[in-house]
Amino acid sequence: MRYEYFLCLGTLLIITLVIRRKYNITVFRSPKEALLLYFMLFVLGTVWDNFAVWRGHWLYPGKGIVGIFVGLIPIEDYFFAMITSYTIIVFYKVIQKKCK
Repeated sequence: MRYEYFLCLGTLLIITLVIRRKYNITVFRSPKEALLLYFMLFVLGTVWDNFAVWRGHWLYPGKGIVGIFVGLIPIEDYFFAMITSYTIIVFYKVIQKKCK
């Protein structure tokens, strides 16, 4: 399926949003904080992933992805970096809240 990667990421995002709402989690203190984090993720992730693909550490054969590439990596990989980072932060905040 061509959109399989996006479907997995969308499912993860929905689960994360439900958990965030259930536990009333505030992820970022300000929009500036969120923008800074995602800017750093974008820059570091782009450099790292493009280097890794260029060196042959991994590849994207085309199955399960849309096929739109920015540099050497598909757009899904940018969403992966943002969504998984957001998920980790939400789960960390839940753990903090539950362990108080």
